[in-house]
Amino acid sequence: MFVCNFKLNGKKSAKIILFIIAIIIIGIIAFSVLTIFKAGANSNESENENNILNITSNDYTQFLKSAHENIDEYVNKTVNITGYIYRMPGFDNNQFVLSRTMILNSSNSAVVVGILSEYDKAEEYKDGDWITVTGTIVKGNYKGEMPILKITKLEKCDAPEDEFVYPPSDDKTI
Repeated sequence: MFVCNFKLNGKKSAKIILFIIAIIIIGIIAFSVLTIFKAGANSNESENENNILNITSNDYTQFLKSAHENIDEYVNKTVNITGYIYRMPGFDNNQFVLSRTMILNSSNSAVVVGILSEYDKAEEYKDGDWITVTGTIVKGNYKGEMPILKITKLEKCDAPEDEFVYPPSDDKTI
């Protein structure tokens, strides 16, 4: 038979308990700070280390909706986006719409959507050319106030695997 005599000292026990609580609190604070810094770094998954907002096919129309509804939030933001060139009568030589075709319903009704873009060498490209661009959003005017993409970099590209985009959600923002 084994007998263990265990005696607790009240002051020592209190110190040990306080030490353990302090370690737990420090751990929680450290974890919280780390989580906050990580969340800040990944707050917008489509934004890369250069603060360029990368617009994908999945969020193309959501971006357009949000940029038109909240122009001031997008002014001076740099975006990277892919689409095809679409010109309308009355455009200046340096203007086109960076477009995608949006499927409206199950019967495949579609409409062209996009952002008015300006590029100094726009005349070198023809309607229907697929391009990937990087540019800055500015507030402009074309039959009313609207965001305009001032292109700083343009590269021709192939059409994406899924050329079509779909209507934006009412409850989602970019």
